[in-house]
Amino acid sequence: MNNEQQRVLKVLSRMDELVRRDEDYAYMFSESLEGMLEDMVGDDAFGSEGTTDPRGDGRNGQFSMWYVEGVDTE
Repeated sequence: MNNEQQRVLKVLSRMDELVRRDEDYAYMFSESLEGMLEDMVGDDAFGSEGTTDPRGDGRNGQFSMWYVEGVDTE
């Protein structure tokens, strides 16, 4: 694993800890993540149909940080 991968994983791990401890962090992170993920979907970062979008497989519907496949669909 290269340094960039290690950095991203470390930051995500720390974000995970914050969200688990305090729900306010979930609200803060959701806003920013939604914008970032929408930009990435627009650039086909998760495939042309959003197949690998972390919020949910775009072939199964339209997902957002407020409607996540596996949380809000089951």
